[in-house]
Amino acid sequence: MFSISEIFNRTFFARLQAESVMDQCKSICPEIYLRPRQVSADDHLYFCVRSFAANGLRHILQYAFVDDRGNVVLSAFGATPSPVAVGIVEPPEDLAVEPVDPEALEYLLTRICSGATMVGFGKVLQAGLLPAETVQAAASVECAWRRFLRISRARHLTFDRDQPWNLSDAMTLAGLRAPESEDAVMRALAIRDLWSWMDRVE
Repeated sequence: MFSISEIFNRTFFARLQAESVMDQCKSICPEIYLRPRQVSADDHLYFCVRSFAANGLRHILQYAFVDDRGNVVLSAFGATPSPVAVGIVEPPEDLAVEPVDPEALEYLLTRICSGATMVGFGKVLQAGLLPAETVQAAASVECAWRRFLRISRARHLTFDRDQPWNLSDAMTLAGLRAPESEDAVMRALAIRDLWSWMDRVE
């Protein structure tokens, strides 16, 4: 368990490191760094945000974004102020990377998502875990869960328990391979596969 001083020091130095990397990017190639990712509203970014750990001071989330071609655009851990409702799950001491601080994360996510159509499984919950500026910069945010419910009813697909269905349930009903872990990248790739399947059958 981290002490308050240890968490402060880790967060402080992580922020300095993030600012240093951002400054280096600006100096190396400012025209690329300052320009948002060039996309059209037809481009999709399939995303997943999962709760990784939380204590009384901060909430660590994993963010993953995948494009239409299955490329992993981003996978990162970010730290936000810890909400009271989140249970205490201490981050592992051997976490390979220090979570990105909120300011640097918002800057990065907003430029990745600017102008894109974002697709998540559970629009309200998932988009609510993103910075507000990031959501506003996107062309739109689509809900794979709501679309799947509509298609499953039209195709008379049924499951052996009541709603709400989760992503693994939807993948199974569609005859697709369900994600084998809670890792956000695996789940973002699964959402892409499910969306592609719905494009084919609808």
